[in-house]
Amino acid sequence: MKKSLFIFLLFSPLLLVAQDTLLYMQYNLLNYGNYTSYCTTSNNNINNKDTYLQTIFSYIRPDILTVNEMAGSNTTAQRLLYNTLNCNGTTIYSKADYVNTNGSDLVSALYYNNLKIGIVNQYTIPTTYRDILIYKLFYKSPQLAVNHDTIFFVVIAAHLKAGSSTSDMQERAFETTALMNYLGSHSLHANRIVSGDFNLYGVSEQAYQNLINHSNTNIRFYDPVNKAGEWNGNSFYAPYHTQSTHTYSNDCFASGGLDDRFDFILVSQSIMNGIQQVQCLPQTYKAIGNDGLHFNDAIIDYPVNNNVPSNVLDALYNMSDHLPVTMKIKINPPGTGIDNPREINSFGINFSNPVQESLSIKIQTPSTRQLEIKILAITGQEFFTKKTNANPGENLLIFSVSSLKKGIYLLKVSDGRNILVKKLVKE
Repeated sequence: MKKSLFIFLLFSPLLLVAQDTLLYMQYNLLNYGNYTSYCTTSNNNINNKDTYLQTIFSYIRPDILTVNEMAGSNTTAQRLLYNTLNCNGTTIYSKADYVNTNGSDLVSALYYNNLKIGIVNQYTIPTTYRDILIYKLFYKSPQLAVNHDTIFFVVIAAHLKAGSSTSDMQERAFETTALMNYLGSHSLHANRIVSGDFNLYGVSEQAYQNLINHSNTNIRFYDPVNKAGEWNGNSFYAPYHTQSTHTYSNDCFASGGLDDRFDFILVSQSIMNGIQQVQCLPQTYKAIGNDGLHFNDAIIDYPVNNNVPSNVLDALYNMSDHLPVTMKIKINPPGTGIDNPREINSFGINFSNPVQESLSIKIQTPSTRQLEIKILAITGQEFFTKKTNANPGENLLIFSVSSLKKGIYLLKVSDGRNILVKKLVKE
């Protein structure tokens, strides 16, 4: 019998990290800087939009921002940065490189808080109408210069084809197929977020199924609020509708009131479950300005909408026919110190590694704790979950892993406040 190798991790820094939270925001800017026969200097003036955006961004203060429907020019992308984000004394925002491979009138883009976020690389998936943009980002841990370790994640910005015709739906399916094929053939990080105006009318659309029910389970996306359904014109999903802010059209803004869920933030399984130090907080997912009481109404209609301050509500109404979507992302940086000195004796752990037929874990706790133990694939797929109580002192836990194939996995141990994730090898 092969001798087990035990790794002692008592008071591991991974258990004692100082967590941070990033605010993620997605927003369709409605022809920002793009003048057409229907969106003109009279009904969609960029100077006015800058003022509205200053109010909105000052209220939300996103750390990561993906936008759609910005005019296809780097000058406009720069204008959004300096006229609406880095203004009134704020200087913390940067933008990713401008990309527009097919010369579209409207583009997507990424902006970010450069005190917390950096860019490693960016990639482009050209489609018939607009590029899908992929960014590999890293978190600027306060201890980055000391421990030279950080957290990586991938952000994808997409604006799918608009329209309700069969051909429009087919084009959206082609676009998400291109995205998923790219993810399946490239080794990007398991921490992935895709956001944008998807123009989807319901879960039955193939474009949505490509994202959330792909045959390759390792690259699937998940809806943080788990509200998959036929969203269009369905009052059950009223709190999640993002379009339209207006009941009438001024030729630029769409009419009809709030009755469509077009704008999304979807995440990979790794982020849903917090497997690799990044975790979404579904309870914070919001359509800003939607109080759930304005189905088929404008956001400024009766009853009084108290979802946001009145000046922000007016700015949202006048800025776009879409509402922004936001969600908080929890970051557990490696080795950044101790959240609470009283938690220094949280728990210590030894575990056998590599493993063959069984996994042995020795856990020592200063008090009774409920533990959750998971074994996951590197991509986030769960193979094993066990909840158990640990008594004060040393606890020996033995689990059969004979059904696991040979390979590399992740062992995740949590006591509700602290999380340890380590590599586990099955021989």
